[in-house]
Amino acid sequence: MWNASYFLDLYLGECQRNGVQSYRKVYPNSTYMPAKASASRMLKKPSVVQIMKQKLEKMEDVEKC
Repeated sequence: MWNASYFLDLYLGECQRNGVQSYRKVYPNSTYMPAKASASRMLKKPSVVQIMKQKLEKMEDVEKC
């Protein structure tokens, strides 16, 4: 699950919600089309969706400060 968490950190931060770029940073040997499909599949997994919700809530809390 570490890769999914790292993927989401990149997806929500540095890569500005670009799944392909995020996926290719986690898996640098991946080419564009497989990365696109894999990022899409990853973002649909219930466990990843749950982690993303938690990260977004934390980001919202930080912005309120």
